Amino acid sequence: MIPNPNNEASFAETIVDLLRQRASYRPHDRAFTFLIDGENEELNISYAELDRKARSLGAWLIASGMAGKRVLLLYPSGLDFIAAFMGCLYGGAIAVPAYPPRKNRSVERIEAIAADADASVALTTRDVLDRFDALRATAPSLEKLLWKVDSELESDWADRWQRPDINGDTLAFLQYTSGSTGTPKGVMLSHENLLHNSLGIMQAFEITRSQASVFWLPSFHDMGLIGGILVPLYSGKFNVLMSPVAFLQKPLRWLQAITKYRATISGGPNFAYELCVRKITPEQKQSLDLSSWTLAFNGAEPVRPETIDAFCDAFAPYGFRREAFFPCYGLAESTLLVTGGMKFEPPVVRTFDATSIETGTVLTRTGFAPNSRRLVGSGRELDGQDVRIVDPQACEALPPGQIGEIWVSGPSVAQGYWNRPESSAATFEAMLAQPDTRSATQSVKKWQPNPGPYLRTGDLGFFDNGELFVTGRLKDLIIVRGRNHYPQDIEQSAEMASPIVRAGSVAAFSVDIDGRERVVVVAELERGKREAGEVLASFNAIRKQLAIEHEIALEAIVLVRPNSIAKTSSGKIQRHACKRQFLEGTLEVVEQHIGWMQAGQAVDAVPTDTAEPTRALHPPGELPRLARLRPMGDASRAMRPDRELPQDIVQAVFDHVRQIAKDRAGHLTLDSNIVELGLDSLERMEIVASLEETFGGRFPEQVLPQIETCREVTEAILDHMPLDGRRQVAAARVIAEIDPETYDFAKFPEVRALEQNLAMVRDAGLENPYFGVHEGLTNDRTRIGGREMLSWATYNYLGMSGEPEITAAAKIALDIYGTSVSASRLVSGEKVIHQELERAISRFVGTEDAITFVGGHATNETVIGHVVGPGDLILHDSLSHNSLLQGAVLSGARRRPFPHNDFEAAEKLLAQVRSQYRRVLVVIEGIYSMDGDYSDLPRFVALAKRHKSLLMVDEAHSIGVMGARGRGIGEHFGVKPADVDLWMGTLSKSLGSCGGYIAGSKTLVRWLKYTVPGFVYSVGLPPAAAGAALAAIKLLEKQPERVAKLQANAKLFLQLAREAGLNTGPSGGSGIVPVILGSSINSLKLSRALFVRGINVQPILYPAVEEQATRLRFFITARHTSEQIRRTVTAMQEELVKIDPAFARQPAQRLPAAMR
Repeated sequence: MIPNPNNEASFAETIVDLLRQRASYRPHDRAFTFLIDGENEELNISYAELDRKARSLGAWLIASGMAGKRVLLLYPSGLDFIAAFMGCLYGGAIAVPAYPPRKNRSVERIEAIAADADASVALTTRDVLDRFDALRATAPSLEKLLWKVDSELESDWADRWQRPDINGDTLAFLQYTSGSTGTPKGVMLSHENLLHNSLGIMQAFEITRSQASVFWLPSFHDMGLIGGILVPLYSGKFNVLMSPVAFLQKPLRWLQAITKYRATISGGPNFAYELCVRKITPEQKQSLDLSSWTLAFNGAEPVRPETIDAFCDAFAPYGFRREAFFPCYGLAESTLLVTGGMKFEPPVVRTFDATSIETGTVLTRTGFAPNSRRLVGSGRELDGQDVRIVDPQACEALPPGQIGEIWVSGPSVAQGYWNRPESSAATFEAMLAQPDTRSATQSVKKWQPNPGPYLRTGDLGFFDNGELFVTGRLKDLIIVRGRNHYPQDIEQSAEMASPIVRAGSVAAFSVDIDGRERVVVVAELERGKREAGEVLASFNAIRKQLAIEHEIALEAIVLVRPNSIAKTSSGKIQRHACKRQFLEGTLEVVEQHIGWMQAGQAVDAVPTDTAEPTRALHPPGELPRLARLRPMGDASRAMRPDRELPQDIVQAVFDHVRQIAKDRAGHLTLDSNIVELGLDSLERMEIVASLEETFGGRFPEQVLPQIETCREVTEAILDHMPLDGRRQVAAARVIAEIDPETYDFAKFPEVRALEQNLAMVRDAGLENPYFGVHEGLTNDRTRIGGREMLSWATYNYLGMSGEPEITAAAKIALDIYGTSVSASRLVSGEKVIHQELERAISRFVGTEDAITFVGGHATNETVIGHVVGPGDLILHDSLSHNSLLQGAVLSGARRRPFPHNDFEAAEKLLAQVRSQYRRVLVVIEGIYSMDGDYSDLPRFVALAKRHKSLLMVDEAHSIGVMGARGRGIGEHFGVKPADVDLWMGTLSKSLGSCGGYIAGSKTLVRWLKYTVPGFVYSVGLPPAAAGAALAAIKLLEKQPERVAKLQANAKLFLQLAREAGLNTGPSGGSGIVPVILGSSINSLKLSRALFVRGINVQPILYPAVEEQATRLRFFITARHTSEQIRRTVTAMQEELVKIDPAFARQPAQRLPAAMR
């Protein structure tokens, strides 16, 4: 299982267990919303509904003998796909997602995937199945599959489901990577892979349940499936989905959804951001509010700094912040994400010497120096991932600044390629030739990398100050006379050299001719008629540009038709497919020049906009097919005169097509194929969007892949648009209605979540355990409703609150100084009692000086934000108290959590990033208030010293509790007080008062007293509170036996609870002992049952903790007696047998000897 103390997902061994838990504990919470029209029309599904659909399909698959077999999933984007995918996992089958066929397109790839996976079943929708019926003649190999529409299963199948025999090692699905049709490779991903990567993404994105996300990426793509479906399921956050078609049709929809749902997380490949910049008009931007968008991931293709700049410039006025950009790197072979940026920090863009990148040893440059290249960093490795830069030939790890192949190791790395042992061994079982002893980031000997195995990504990159920069693909690398050239650099230069070359549509590669590498550039032309002079000028401009920028003598240039270069589903150029077409002569050539040919013959080549041929060179006999043209297909379809079409609608279709296609439309007829006009997918979506706007309706998602001719478009309008759809929609933009969730408190999602939790308590017939009125002093006993109760719900650890001596001191201070000091201490609020208290605190803790504040929470908020700020780093424990997190967030510093109490992870992180920040503040706690465990302080002291960082220890729950004299965790470990820079503590717990303090050096305290806002601009500590705290310190110094009594009580409670079979978590015998039940309902029931028996203890419920970590929390005090402890543990054991069947089914419980 994947450990994560903050999430119930940590208890899930598989994705199946994860969804089952969500459905059990949050059945009615909305899991996913799918926007049918990409805008307002919603389909929603809750965890319980998704679980039932998955159980239904899973039971059918098991009954059909499909456990362990491959199941092809052919679904458009939507909730049906999610249910089918989960159903496969529930059935123990291996899911194989693929995109459903569009007419006669994609069928070959689906056949190849089905054959490679040896699929037994194809699950799909009724619409797709009906569409496939028309394609059976073209795909006979798919006939052997058992085709099933899962939504047509009878609902009672869900009741027959039984969990299959699966675990973390079980294969969950095959992710088929983009590639040639004939050789698809299925990446084998296990449940463990998926859970580990989901956890890594959740931590890197700092996801909380109150957040929402918006995704438009295709579900069959790793970024859409894992990032858009499994990560939200893992983290328990709500996710809004729309189809890729909806986005491409109208990019505004993406940003409108972020605005409407106040999404915090969304993203896509680089081209998506470019598309928004190009397509969204100034008028449309007025409806956007992107201020909620805190993480905009950018991956799946090279991230261009120009795109980041352009998007920020375009959308900053509408709330988008540059620091939201989160460049990242990953691949399907490592599940999804490998490295990522820093949340709330601008993307790292650095300038390097271009020549040094080609030679492999990178040199940095400043600004826009000549011969420089700007690169966007892809962040740092996720927790649990080991990323190395390795010499691909020698297999030796390289130091920072050296370019090599990116190798990855860790639980996210997939199991290999399906049924391809040789390829799997070569890619997934790489071994380092020797240990890495040269890496500047490795300051701890034990971190020398294991020799393997590693995943060879095939990508090239380097580390610079801990940041990964990806420079290209190893197999795409062009080596000319010993120098490395990256194809994307050559492609960008060619694109910029000629105005008739289409953006993002250039492929560069090399071919071996007569034993020498020759560079080839294949570029798509912009649409429109071209004069011969334009093409010649383009050839010359590209050659000149490459000679100047890259010192390359370009020997082959091929200009091809628009949309004819192969790309992946995420928009990447498929260079190898293009190279194969070049060598086979199947490119759709408009014009070409191949310099190594001494002689050639002319052949016909089809231009972009006319059937008249132009002339191109044909190679000599050794490459006879190099310039052969691909057949373009029939220009028209067979007429379908069976339906009379209204002329006004036909004319409207013609007009809309001509508006986008312009002169490419030529002489349109009803049976003109719009696809074959040379329109790309975006242009076709523009036609769809404009028709929908004109006719006031929308084409169903399943219809769009089926309409290609003007006749089919016209018929689809008649079939699917409203009856009054012929009207013209006014051109004026309609301002989107502002969602009440943004201004009505009752409709705030977080308010509704609270009301839902309160309703859960009422529905269970339980009383609200919160805001109970206590009618007097609370220590080991309290009075509620006139009834005296045994109390475990106060952190009056030493019984100081209510101690007559303390109360008397507070009254004296009140008589002398009044109820308030009525001013900031800096101005006129300084009192003698403040100075006496601060001297007492510093004496007790062992520091030079101290400063007090009116509240403990406010102490952390104001001090952290004053000590560090933008450009600094706060490294904190993942279970840090809310006050520490709030202080970190408000400071503006970069915040990075490390796994709970894991000083090794903190050490590794600091070794990688310390040099990048001005100041680093490491923050830990003495005792953690939820579990009662504590930090290994000496190791954190050494860590802070080693990395020249500041160390802050929050002793809210450890002062008065730890150490022989109650002087805290420092006394417990024998640490010198001066070894910690900031000792924070509160006065409200062991000291029986109210307020907070910072103890440290005189220099620190003097600086804080004159400058920290929460002190300078706040009233001083109330006299009564100061007097009480001062008296408590003096009494504690005289009576250290109070501490010994508390520690003995805590030890006894913990011992008896564990012997009784109660789950006390990692509690270390401090004043806090949790009893973890893993159920909010059971926690409420047990709390109430104990209350009836005269025992008051508070439950800690979701969302304060994850559902699986819900608990009762016991505060142990020095006032408690051993009899009270025994009585309480006995009562818990007896009541749990009644409440929790799982506890009752344990072997017969025997009272511990100490309790008899």
